[in-house]
Amino acid sequence: MEPIHLHHTKKNPLIIPALLADRRGLFEKRGLKVYLDLAEDFTFDGNKPFIEGKSDVMMGDLTFFFYILEQGKKAVLTSNLTRTIHLVGRKGLTPPYKGIKVGVNRKGLFRLYLENDLKDIVPDAKIVWMNNSYERMQALEKGEIDALVAIEPFVTDLTEKGHHIIWSTRNSDKNLVMWAFGQTFYEKHRESVQAFHNALEEAGQLFNALESKEKVKVCHQELGYPLAFAERMANFEFENQAPIRLEDFNLCMEWMYRENEITRLYDGKELIKQSLC
Repeated sequence: MEPIHLHHTKKNPLIIPALLADRRGLFEKRGLKVYLDLAEDFTFDGNKPFIEGKSDVMMGDLTFFFYILEQGKKAVLTSNLTRTIHLVGRKGLTPPYKGIKVGVNRKGLFRLYLENDLKDIVPDAKIVWMNNSYERMQALEKGEIDALVAIEPFVTDLTEKGHHIIWSTRNSDKNLVMWAFGQTFYEKHRESVQAFHNALEEAGQLFNALESKEKVKVCHQELGYPLAFAERMANFEFENQAPIRLEDFNLCMEWMYRENEITRLYDGKELIKQSLC
C-alpha cells in the first residue's frame, strides 16, 4: 500500500485523530504508513506543501479547495471534517450585533456564512481583513475590532480572557470543511486513502469515548501536547466523517464564482469521493 505524506500543524486539534491513529497503530494494522510532518504552530502558508506535492493530503475550509483548483492543483474531496470555526465577540459586547467590526481571514468562509446563517445574527457586519489569527487576537484585545473568526485552541484562549462565543459552525446545517487528496494520488492509491480515513474514524471514536480526564492524559502524555493545550481538549468531540454534500459543494462554489473568487464552475459529482468503507 502506498504511504501517505501529511504536512500540517500540531497545534490544530483536528490533527489529533491522525496522531492518535499513528501512536495506536491504527494505520499500521491496515497496512498503511503515514509520514507526519507537523509544524509546532500555525504557518499560514496557504497550503503550500499540498500545492507543491510535498503533502498528499490537506484539510481546511472548502474555500481553500477551490482556491487550490484555481492554482492548477488537481484534487478531490475525500471527506468532510469536524467543524471548529467560531465567531467570538469581545468582552462586554452585547446584542444586537448589527454593524460590528469582524476580523476575518480573506480566504475563509465568513462572508459566505454572513449571507446565510449569520445574516440575522450579525447584520451589516464590517469586515476587517486579517489573515493571521494572532493579529486578529491582538486587534480584539486592543478594541480595534469587535469580534473575530477563530478555531481552537484560539477560541479557548479568548474565552478565558472574558470574550465570548457568538456563533459556531456546529450551529449550522452545513459542513463546509474538508479533507482533500491530490487527484493523481487518489486515482492510483484509493486503498491507501480509504485506509487513512477508516483509521481516522476509529481514532476519533476512540477519543470521543474517553472521559474528560483521559482525553487530557492522552493529549499530554501520549501525543506530547503541553498540559495547557491538553486541558482544553477535555470536552472536545470529533464529528463522524462523511462525504461532502453536493448541495454544500455547490453553495460554496457558486458563491465564490459570483464573488469573482474563482473563474469557473466545477463538477461536484466528479470531485466528491466516498472514502469510508
